[in-house]
Amino acid sequence: MTHYEKEPSSGGLEVGRGGPIRVLVVDDSHVMRHVLRLILESDTGIRVVGEARNGQEALEQARLLQPNVITMDVRMPVLDGLATTEQLMAFQPTPILAVTGSLASAEVDIAFRMLAAGALDVVETPELHNQGALDSYRLMLIRRVKLLAGMRVVTHLRGRRSARRSADEPASPQPETVARRLLPAPAEPVTHWSERVGGRSQLEQARTPQRPTRERQVPFPVVVIGSSAGGPRAVQHILNVLPAALPAAIVIAQHIAEGFSAGFADWLNGNSALQVQVAQEQTVLKPGVVVLADDGCDMVVSQDYSVMLRRVSGVSQRPRPSVDLLMESAAEVFGRHTIGVLLSGMGRDGAVGLQRIRQQGGYTLAQNEATCPIYGMPRAAIELGVVDAILTPDAIAQAIRERLGIY
Repeated sequence: MTHYEKEPSSGGLEVGRGGPIRVLVVDDSHVMRHVLRLILESDTGIRVVGEARNGQEALEQARLLQPNVITMDVRMPVLDGLATTEQLMAFQPTPILAVTGSLASAEVDIAFRMLAAGALDVVETPELHNQGALDSYRLMLIRRVKLLAGMRVVTHLRGRRSARRSADEPASPQPETVARRLLPAPAEPVTHWSERVGGRSQLEQARTPQRPTRERQVPFPVVVIGSSAGGPRAVQHILNVLPAALPAAIVIAQHIAEGFSAGFADWLNGNSALQVQVAQEQTVLKPGVVVLADDGCDMVVSQDYSVMLRRVSGVSQRPRPSVDLLMESAAEVFGRHTIGVLLSGMGRDGAVGLQRIRQQGGYTLAQNEATCPIYGMPRAAIELGVVDAILTPDAIAQAIRERLGIY
């Protein structure tokens, strides 16, 4: 068993005005709870305040300990990760990191259903017998926990309905789409932002795209979606609202843990009329088909309307897949027939990409602050003055429909 020495906090979002981030570790494996505790407490900015062996214990510990973040196993006795997440998000909204012990489709599907229920991110359990992988996992997990500690969470009513049902009769599982309950905030037009930050020139810049340097006839439009932490639910909702006969191709760059792209695509396929697939080298874009960038590599659109993958080995200083690279390449190929969408996430990835789309005469949308768990990426694009409209995910889907002539 690896033992980590205490290290100074590696930075990031910490909670409690200088106090450590309080974490509750939930897993039915004693060994895994111990490993996660060792990893997390190797950083002085994090303190594991409790452990739980199943979902019922997690609910009790969460009420008692009031953690800032909960790491939540997917499969557990008594109450599994999905049911526990639903209950927590209904009665005690807390940032939840889903932790799956397998990349098998059934378990990954539950993990993404946990995201739909309110969890904010998903990772796999660490490899215990690979020291190099364990060291990399440690850095990743600490960073994720610090990121989640600063994310906003939203109360979900699903858990309250489930609790009422269970008191009366056994619940029958029914698939539910998340966003009709989740995202009630009104659309926020770009004029409101301009008035907030001040400056007539910024409003004019946001409203008036530069003329594209050249015009090109394209066979269909393209929608480019960039998303990071807190964004998968919004992606799912947007696709859910769009029809199968969408007259545009869709490409997505989603920052996600390695190994989860296929599961993400499967989950989206089960919640959308559109066909969703993970990109392969030279996958050809088609109307009504969603192409998802594979995790750990960049994806760009080529002049023949296919995609190219750029795999980079080693540690990268920027997130992958790159939203900027995907958006910039799509803008070069599709010009004014490009719709760019930027969703929740930390950092600035996507701001330059939206800028390029606007320069080519395309249409740009960003998720509004009220519905963003993390507002960093949309905010960066808004401050750059390259967003046509700031909207809820529900309104983004409607704006895409209207832009494509679907009423």
